[in-house]
Amino acid sequence: MRRVLPVIVFLVVISGFAWTQIQGQSTILYNVTFPEPEHHWMQVEVTFANLGRQPLDVRMSRSSPGRYAVAEFAKNIFRVDAYNGKGQKLAYTRPDADVWRITGHDGTVRVEYKVFGDYANGTYFGVDTTHAHLQMPAAFMWGAGHDNQPIRITFAPPAGSRWKIGTQLYPAGDANTFTAPNLQYFMDSPVELSDFLTSAFTVPKSDGTPKLPACGSFRRIAAGGR
Repeated sequence: MRRVLPVIVFLVVISGFAWTQIQGQSTILYNVTFPEPEHHWMQVEVTFANLGRQPLDVRMSRSSPGRYAVAEFAKNIFRVDAYNGKGQKLAYTRPDADVWRITGHDGTVRVEYKVFGDYANGTYFGVDTTHAHLQMPAAFMWGAGHDNQPIRITFAPPAGSRWKIGTQLYPAGDANTFTAPNLQYFMDSPVELSDFLTSAFTVPKSDGTPKLPACGSFRRIAAGGR
């Protein structure tokens, strides 16, 4: 028992330290805008903080969850720029087709890029003047080695669009901001932005008392629309 107890204490201390490190991880911030939806592209800004001095690799996925055919989503990325925490522009290299390696930062990196999408289905994403349907692996760069950090994403629908946001991401204080606990949840949470209709209904429990209202939504398609 004398030998076991110090080991147990050591493991508890180490576990507590690891949990503290996880809790203290910086939130990755995404901001999404749609400057020209008629041209089928959107703009994304993603900010990573508390990086230390090591290079940051940002990547695009090559496939989607549940659909493992290689799609090479990086081919739809254009106009990539990177900045440090002071807004100074940073250089990057492309060690692979789906990797942007950023060095010389000050512990914070903001990456801005445009991404083209005109094919909305379960793998790709599409944006036009009527809606944006986002399959996350097809639309969002992510930081290699930052899989377990929480994510906060804010959408800015086009002015006058009346777009609402439908997603399983967690609401975060306003109608356009959502969170995910980690990269895996984020990537498996498609988003629909449009002037969709919503209906609600109550499902009774087996004992006859009501459950919380269930909710469903569907897009309203204008005559001649897509």
